[in-house]
Amino acid sequence: MPGKDPARSKRLTAELWSPRINGAATARDRVVVLVDAARAHLPADDPMWAPLADQLAKYLRAAGFGS
Repeated sequence: MPGKDPARSKRLTAELWSPRINGAATARDRVVVLVDAARAHLPADDPMWAPLADQLAKYLRAAGFGS
């Protein structure tokens, strides 16, 4: 039995998410789709999560969230 084809898997993933990302009507909608894609494809311990959380928290604090 042949193994997985990583190139095909990557292409299918792109085909699945691309219409959702490109079809987002607003920047907010696009961010929601991108975060959903990241949650679906990145592990919880991926190093991207910490700086993303820090940056979003910093922005929200500056915008008055939680004050």
